[in-house]
Formats: sequence, C-alpha cells, structure tokens
Amino acid sequence: MRLVVTGAGGGLGRAFLAQVPAHHEVHAFTRAELPVDDYHAVMQTVVPLAPEAILHLAAKTNVDDCERDEEGAFRANATGSRHVALAARAAGAMVLAVSTDYVFDGTKGAPYHEFDRPNPLSIYGRSKLAGEEAVRELVPESYVVRTSWVFGGGEDFLTKALRRLRRGETAGGIVDQISTPTFVHHLASCLLPVLLSGRFGTVHAAGPEPASWHEVLVRAKSIGGLAGEVEAQKEGDLARLAPRPANSALTSLVLADTGVPPMPPLDHALRELMEGSRGD
Repeated sequence: MRLVVTGAGGGLGRAFLAQVPAHHEVHAFTRAELPVDDYHAVMQTVVPLAPEAILHLAAKTNVDDCERDEEGAFRANATGSRHVALAARAAGAMVLAVSTDYVFDGTKGAPYHEFDRPNPLSIYGRSKLAGEEAVRELVPESYVVRTSWVFGGGEDFLTKALRRLRRGETAGGIVDQISTPTFVHHLASCLLPVLLSGRFGTVHAAGPEPASWHEVLVRAKSIGGLAGEVEAQKEGDLARLAPRPANSALTSLVLADTGVPPMPPLDHALRELMEGSRGD
C-alpha cells in the first residue's frame, strides 16, 4: 500500500515508521517538511504521490500552549486536518487521523466509548474535535483513532519522569486525574491493522487500564527498581493554564470488530519501555 504519513518526526510518527512492514511504500513528512496548516503545500505535496491512505499524525499537542494560542491550535489541529482530508479526497485516499481523550469532559465516571458525546474543556480538545469533524465530513472512508496519555516517545511526561527517578531524583505525579496510559509502540502497531480493517469510523485505541500518573510512576519505580522517590501532586496545586478532564479513560466497543487485539497490560508496557531506554 502507498502511504503518506504526516507528523513523522513526532513520537508516534517515529514509532510507526520503525515497525511498518517494508512492503508498503511510505512517504513520511515531518512538520518542517510538510506544515499541514499550509493548504497549497499539502495539496502540492500529497496529491501527486497518489497515496492509497494517509496517516495523519501531525498535531499541536501541548495542551497549555494551545490554551495560550487558540488561533495556532485550530490552525494546526482543525485547519490542518481539513487540508489533509481535502488532499485525501482529491487523491481518492483513505485517512486515519489520530485524536485524543481530551474531547471528553471527564464527568462520566466511567471510561468513554466511541458513541459517548464529546464535550471538550480546553482549546486543545476543541481544536482536535474540530479536526475529527473535518475528516469525517470530507472523507467518508476515514478513521478517527482516539487515544490517551501516550508515553514512550522520548519527550513525553512519563519518559522524562523516569529519567529523573533513574537518577535518584524526585518525580511528581498527579493523583486526581485518570486516563488510560498508552505505550506509543503499542499504539503505533495497531494503526495499520485498523486502517486495513475496512471498519471506517471512530475507534478508541488506548491502554487497557485506567490509572493516574502517580500510580503509573509508583508501578514503574517498583518494576524498574528505580532509586528516586515519587511525589503525590494534585491538579489544583500545579496552576496549569488549560483545564483537564478528571477521568478521560477510554474503552472501545469497536476495536474488537476490526480484528485488532487489545493492547498489553500497563506493567508489560512499562517493562518494555524501561528495557528499551536503559542507559538513557
């Protein structure tokens, strides 16, 4: 299959490219190589390649930066997704766009499935939801893959916290927010199977266990025998700009129909992450 990948320089993009089978023809573009908020650049770059599918992984993901820059957030996450969808439509390609648990407000009290109604709290969440809607509107043969709390990409919260614990330093983790932490390599490995399933629509693909970041760090410290201490934090103590949902854990009523198995348990993911980052 001839594939175009946007956001190839990000953690998920790198993880996807590291495991995509060699028989696929992949054209991968970093943000610098293909700024998706530039309509003419997207159309002139993507359409001549005649892709069969586009994996749209480019996004502005810093939640507080999005809150500071609403125009930039919507330009990257909403308008950029619209441009990619228009290019896919012109090329006759499928689209798989990755979205977020932050399209939900966190008040359900149970994990969100694909048919729950979004109600984002932040500019980041609103901009990602607008991107979802653009993809669905313009390309019926599309997938919106929502995931949550992705870790293991190199500069994400958990990877940096583990570096501190490994050095014997203290790392803080929030106790009063919950989602479904997702190992980037496990997420990357399910994207192509979802794309090839033919089950178009919204799919939730996230780690199988709801947890707070504090719990994740405590488990990682135990598994890895890390020297540092884990400090409990509360959301209200951090004075972060953007509101976050209190419980944005995801579950899926759809993923099993695609033939994609559930992701491995969180402890398995943590072991895999720490084994791969020894000496980091």
